[in-house]
Amino acid sequence: MNFQKQIGFLLFLLLMAGTAKAQRGMPENVGKERLSAASKQKKDSIVSIIHVYNLVDGLSRPQQVQLDTALADFQEYNPTYENNISVQNLGNLGTAYQSNQFFNRINYSDFIFLNNHGAYGVWPKTNEYYNTTTPYTLLQYGQWFSNRPNGETWLDVLHTQNVTPEFNFGIHYGSIGSQGKYLNAEAKNNNLSMFLSYNGPKYDLWFTIGHNSFKNQESGGLLRPTDIANPDLKPENMPVWLDGANSKMQNLYASLSHQFKVGSWKEVKEGDEMFQKFIPRVAFMHTIDFADSKRTFTETDPNPFFVFRNPVDTVYFYGSDHQPLINSKQGSTSAYATNDIAGETRVTNTFRVKVLESAGRKYSFGEQAFIGNDLIKVYYPRKGADNTVGLTQSHNLTNTYIGGALYRTEGTFWSWNAFGKYYIQGYKFGDFEITGYVEKPIRTKRDTSVVHIYGRMQNTTPDYFLQHYFSNHYEWDNNFDRTYNLSVGGYYDNPHWRLTTGADYRIVNNYVYFNENAVPGQASSEFSVMQAYLAKEFVAGGLHFYNKLVYQWTTTDKYLHLPEMMFRNRTYYQTLVLQVLHVQIGFDFHYETSYYADNYNPATGRFYIQNTEKIGNYPWLDAFINLKLKRTRFYLKYSNLGEMFMNGGYFRTPTYPEQIATMSFGVAWSFYN
Repeated sequence: MNFQKQIGFLLFLLLMAGTAKAQRGMPENVGKERLSAASKQKKDSIVSIIHVYNLVDGLSRPQQVQLDTALADFQEYNPTYENNISVQNLGNLGTAYQSNQFFNRINYSDFIFLNNHGAYGVWPKTNEYYNTTTPYTLLQYGQWFSNRPNGETWLDVLHTQNVTPEFNFGIHYGSIGSQGKYLNAEAKNNNLSMFLSYNGPKYDLWFTIGHNSFKNQESGGLLRPTDIANPDLKPENMPVWLDGANSKMQNLYASLSHQFKVGSWKEVKEGDEMFQKFIPRVAFMHTIDFADSKRTFTETDPNPFFVFRNPVDTVYFYGSDHQPLINSKQGSTSAYATNDIAGETRVTNTFRVKVLESAGRKYSFGEQAFIGNDLIKVYYPRKGADNTVGLTQSHNLTNTYIGGALYRTEGTFWSWNAFGKYYIQGYKFGDFEITGYVEKPIRTKRDTSVVHIYGRMQNTTPDYFLQHYFSNHYEWDNNFDRTYNLSVGGYYDNPHWRLTTGADYRIVNNYVYFNENAVPGQASSEFSVMQAYLAKEFVAGGLHFYNKLVYQWTTTDKYLHLPEMMFRNRTYYQTLVLQVLHVQIGFDFHYETSYYADNYNPATGRFYIQNTEKIGNYPWLDAFINLKLKRTRFYLKYSNLGEMFMNGGYFRTPTYPEQIATMSFGVAWSFYN
């Protein structure tokens, strides 16, 4: 596509321009030094130091994150549980999922058909950048013990290093191959990304380019969900609804943020040496994001008895030899019975002027003003004569927005952020977002605890694909009103007490959801959602009891179904063997109360409301052993032990059972040179 080539060429030119100007540096707002001649001649011993950070506030500001080398929770390799204690999924690693914690539902991509696979990919907003004194490599691998013929493997490889103290590059690859025990449930996910950063005295650059691919066989779930309670039936012999149905999602992205900083050099004396430090005051920043995303759903042998919950008389390809029956009329031969493709290409440019804060000045704070523009192309099948699926149609959309922010993130007294954004033109004209938070460290003799309070107000036009869509099985044209969200909340975290507690509250008006017919609908009344949570770890010698309880409450049972309570307990004994081997042995327990969990629709890849079947109230129990020897970590895990003594019930989504009791292992190696 010429459009993609032009954008790729533009990104390449911008990248080359940035690297040509690269000089020296560290992340934004860190003073830069010119060493004295004596300092330059010193032979420093190389100690491995690794700084990790990502970009926040619209990819405009670096924020440091923690490098994960911990042994605790190493056995939980499923990324959908990284921030959740309860999720809906289709039973396999790598399949569609959604968090049961309403406030944890995240949009990783602007293309709505990707978000149910978001945790398996890498995105510009989640990409991590590094600054290291020595090369750093992390290799991770895991699989089931009984991996043939149907099994599960995952692989994750990261390498990063600094060419100079200011210039870092890296590459990341992740892969999931999960056939599972049930028929037609295979998932193949791959992501590859490359990233680089340059942080000099007067110029900063962050660039990443990557590709996400998610391929899934779509089974439609078990034909008879009660089969899992039959001890004479193996999972591979339980019939499913669909055969020859597949979905494929792809996402190609590139993101470049770079800024020129204006300031002055300042002489600083340490001991007998004098050196210069650059103090940035103002920055001029440009960010360009490119994303090309699409989802394909195909069927080669449709099941005419599988109900797609479609309320309109659209086209169904149920004829022999793929002869489509269109409103009971015979059609022409088709290569696929179904071949639905929907996609989106997006280019976003944002220009910012920033007044940088100074950590050394008590009342200093950062300021920024920005203006940006979206260029968007959406495409999906055209509705032809007699409701046939015709050639692809495309529509061009634009948005222009302005905004600003005030923030204080440096220093030790407190931090805060106030952000506003308003769309002045285009598809989202009139949309706005106002967010803010205040965070106060509370220092004691033993540790530092944190109080964090936030608020958010959003008025958002529903996504284009929630308004308009046509495919083999579905058709809708909506004129939804803007969705209004008002959220407040906060938390208290005390590392010394190993305690975190918090609460969130949201008022939602004009909520858009997928209704009982598996098509978008809009709530006719306002409702509220609230959650409160408490996480506490008790330690007695080598015995650890970690507990987290989440309570959710909503004023509606028509538009949103959530488990009322979710609980996790991780109990293990930790010891040190021969002064070198760290050992953890214990169990992991998850539980959620019964509720009307959403159904899953293979044709759109979306979850939708149902009111007929409750799931939950099942003890999810895993046993594990974690080991750590220097830079190597290892886990051994036995999952879903409840399957051995419970008479069925192990569903996370209706008709999609979890895997039977299965043993797996995994290992991670870290290299610092």
